[in-house]
Amino acid sequence: MKSRVLQVKDYRDVDVKPLLKPFTPDEEALETELRRLANPYIRWEEGEQVSAGDQAACRLVSDCPRFNKEKVRFVAGSGMFHQELEALAIGMKVGETRKTVLPEGGVALTLTGVMNRTVPAPSDEMVEKLGLEGVRTVTDYRAYLLAQQKEAAFKQDSYEPLNRLVRDVIDGSEFVLNREDWAAVVNRELDRCRALCRQEGMVLEEMTPEQFQGRIPVKSYHELVAMLQYEGWDKLCRYLLGCLYAENDGFRTGEAEYGEFIADYVRSWHVSEENAREANPYDSFLFNEYAGHAYTVLKEYIRKFY
Repeated sequence: MKSRVLQVKDYRDVDVKPLLKPFTPDEEALETELRRLANPYIRWEEGEQVSAGDQAACRLVSDCPRFNKEKVRFVAGSGMFHQELEALAIGMKVGETRKTVLPEGGVALTLTGVMNRTVPAPSDEMVEKLGLEGVRTVTDYRAYLLAQQKEAAFKQDSYEPLNRLVRDVIDGSEFVLNREDWAAVVNRELDRCRALCRQEGMVLEEMTPEQFQGRIPVKSYHELVAMLQYEGWDKLCRYLLGCLYAENDGFRTGEAEYGEFIADYVRSWHVSEENAREANPYDSFLFNEYAGHAYTVLKEYIRKFY
């Protein structure tokens, strides 16, 4: 490849902090996950009074056949049986009868039995049994859940800052971009599109707007070529940056990584290995990996400020 980087802008000189949203933990979601930890240890014990979440056994007496039953069971407050009757049962004691009037008619509900739902507090022992590496206590588990929340928020919130940082680095750097290299980038993407379309029984150059819909965000082959030509310059720049960063951080990829990529592609897209390799030749894999490495380096820089 004749294209090269003459001078690279140091991404560490870009202040990305103003571009990032502050992370706010979802405490309610954290507590929900902590409570879920105790689900396998929930016990049902015979009781005397119904609380929300308990299983109630009742006799219903009504002129309406739907609510005239010798025995029904429901979990109070679940909404799975009848919301108003479930609410009526909460607070009742075994043997007690309460009446209500529904749109279908009057109903007398007698509580004949109750199984109380006993939920233990989350414990270190429960956490230990999860088998998560480095997570042994409830405090550890809460930190683990918080880290997952933060990572999910980062993936969502870092998209725009990352694109801005990439743009700043490319615009602030100096490149020598060879026309042949740019054409190779465009043609490589076109060949991939041709292979994918051919595997679906279509000819890329003859596809209709309806066939493009849902596959590629264009309406014709000529629009696709124009889009790839426009994107090709930046992608070539990202590749050159990725190669430069790899020289400094030791990133390498090759046949072994390509084999893993193809195996994952086969599993994810449910295609044959032959089709996977046709759509993703080795040289395209290498190019995309180094172009992607530029994104990885810049994204990890942004992560430091999140």
